[in-house]
Amino acid sequence: MKLAVIFNGQGAHYQGMGLDFAEQSQSARDIYANFERQTQLPIRQWISEDIAQLNQTRHAQPSIVATSLAIYEHIRPELPAIHFMAGLSLGEYSALIASGMLTLHDGISLLQKRGELMSTHCADLAENRPAQMVAVMGTSATELRRLLAEHAHELPNVYIANLNSSQQTILAGEKADIATFSDVLKNNGIKKVMPLKVEGPFHSPLMEPACAPFAQALASITFQNGDVPVISNTTLSPHEVATVKGILVRHLVEPVRWQETIEYLINEGVTHLIQIGPGNTLAQLLRRQENAPQCLVIDKVEDVEKLEVFLQGENL
Repeated sequence: MKLAVIFNGQGAHYQGMGLDFAEQSQSARDIYANFERQTQLPIRQWISEDIAQLNQTRHAQPSIVATSLAIYEHIRPELPAIHFMAGLSLGEYSALIASGMLTLHDGISLLQKRGELMSTHCADLAENRPAQMVAVMGTSATELRRLLAEHAHELPNVYIANLNSSQQTILAGEKADIATFSDVLKNNGIKKVMPLKVEGPFHSPLMEPACAPFAQALASITFQNGDVPVISNTTLSPHEVATVKGILVRHLVEPVRWQETIEYLINEGVTHLIQIGPGNTLAQLLRRQENAPQCLVIDKVEDVEKLEVFLQGENL
């Protein structure tokens, strides 16, 4: 068995997420307490009583990573050797902290600054150049690139932001251009276009103004060699201390290459994946992945009961 742990990203939060772990596990409670103390945000209260607060990126990012790390810390003593970690978009930060490349303290500081910068820039865009992200399903990225190239002159502000699977690609761009391109897609028989509930056009050139201040924030953060290699969404190779800061800045404006990240893990011989974080997005994306490893989602306390059987290599 060769095991990788993968962490979910932004957008799959739900009321009550992770709180069952906090109720049963001191290590999970400690994670939430550390996030709340350092950020001065009432994360568990929001999750319990006011989940709409997580529609703001500045609140969602620390809350989702806190939940992912709380779950991970609860199950960590039961895990065998982990060969790789990765995370979709925001989930890459969960992986960097869980792997030991980032200390929890520095990770929390960086996440809070990242979320604030992204939220502030998205608010500025909303006033001047309203933007959004949409999921396009039922076609390939190759076909989307073809159509984007054909209409690049009249629709310059539509970008591929996430390459999630062979049948799901996320686009980001200005709302007017996205609406026009959605009509282009429908005219070409591509009708499944779903707006995403996010603040702005993440992982696209429209986020460029956030790069310089984020690079400045990264300058005071220390990275170290971790215990587990973390695969970059951007470069499709393990993060290294010497280059990680520059890559994380690029991560703001370049596509998330998630399908290729999974292909990397498959090519490295990974046979088992554990998805950690709210929801089951990553496991769903694997359904159309050729030769996909077995995947166990750990989202709720009862999911932990399946862990022993899963790690023995038996089908669930």
